Amino acid sequence: MVGFAWLALRQAHEALKCGRFEEAHRLLCQPAACGHRRSWEMLMHVAQGFVERGEKHLRQDDAGAAWNDLVSAEQVGVNDGGVDRLRQALTRLGLAEVRSLLQAGEPIRAAESITQLRNRSVGGAELQLLEEAAKNWVLAREQAARGDFAQALQTMGRVRKLIPGRIDSLEQFITALEQRHQSFSSLLVQLHEAADQRDWRQVVHLSEQVLSMAPQHFEARKARARAWRAIEPQTIADVPRHEETAAPREQPDQRFLLWVDGVGGFLVCLGNRVTLGQATPDAYVDIPLFADVSRVHAALNRDTEGYVLEGTRAVQINNQPADRALLQSGDRITLGGSCQIQFRQPVPVSASARLDIVSGHRLPLTVDGVILMADTLVLGPGLQVHVAMPDLGQPIVLYRQKEGLGVRYAGEFYVDGQLCRERGTLRPNSTVTSEDFAFAIEPVGTGTGRL
Repeated sequence: MVGFAWLALRQAHEALKCGRFEEAHRLLCQPAACGHRRSWEMLMHVAQGFVERGEKHLRQDDAGAAWNDLVSAEQVGVNDGGVDRLRQALTRLGLAEVRSLLQAGEPIRAAESITQLRNRSVGGAELQLLEEAAKNWVLAREQAARGDFAQALQTMGRVRKLIPGRIDSLEQFITALEQRHQSFSSLLVQLHEAADQRDWRQVVHLSEQVLSMAPQHFEARKARARAWRAIEPQTIADVPRHEETAAPREQPDQRFLLWVDGVGGFLVCLGNRVTLGQATPDAYVDIPLFADVSRVHAALNRDTEGYVLEGTRAVQINNQPADRALLQSGDRITLGGSCQIQFRQPVPVSASARLDIVSGHRLPLTVDGVILMADTLVLGPGLQVHVAMPDLGQPIVLYRQKEGLGVRYAGEFYVDGQLCRERGTLRPNSTVTSEDFAFAIEPVGTGTGRL
């Protein structure tokens, strides 16, 4: 064993000289070297090496790498003052980042940063207060999305007490909540009156206005679904049209709207290249957003490898700046300062993807998500679907074919009133119904559904 200890110590010494601290630590933890009188001294040098490298990463603004070096230094198990010094510096930096995100009005990102700090064993009274503030701010957003504006204002009152000093973004959010609360109540009364009178077109119009302020309001979603079913196939709200001012397109629009009874509406994009940007009448993008973004901010390209995001302006993926990147399911895209979109590919056998706007921003027409349709679009129960329909027994599959779109379902259903078994072909404006479901498709730009 003595011979083996000598060899391990020599190899560890060489690794230390070359800055390979992980290798040196592994060698010194071998049974042959553990307990040797020289191993303790060398472990001290390993810990110091990790700390010095972590401090260098910190000076280079690479906090993630610095945290990794800190964790490695702590795992060495040597009581070294430099380890504590590095942890304190990184903790101060992490807390400053959380405060900055809250001041910028981004509680979701602040909560994510707090979770990272918790996972790195950071605690303390200040972090506790910031965590409570971020969680309450996120809760207030969720309450407002459901239309519970009074509760949201009470929750934001707690946030105001938790964060010292005046934060402009917080005050602006509270002011916006108060304004939405005032107009929301009268709109909701009008919506109930229109539903009682069965004025379904007015119900659609009013429910869209309600959902523009509270996207998850249950009664408005339910009323809109009833209205869609009653006045098929024209099932969407009156949105200002911009035919005279919008830039002309060089090719036919490769998008359509999918309205699913009792579930919601979805913008479906068929093109291999999809652009995202600001919703303005003088510029065309496939996914127009009411957000502080550029007119053409980014593009998503679908190829054999997957979906590649290309940013023409400031873009982040999972809080990291990126100009061009291959997306993975679950990635969170940030356009500009605050517009956040989650990218998912929930169906393993399909190349289609789904985009969900998770920051509270919206499109000109209130939809519940955007589908990037490659080959198929799956609706049904379970998690591995593009559109969730929990009460459906068997999935519905929309698929691309030469004639246009096809629909497949294990049972009988009707396409525009004609009975189909197992399969059917959809026209640009088609309604599909059965005893268990109903949905309609409509090309973007027709009727009142222009985006």
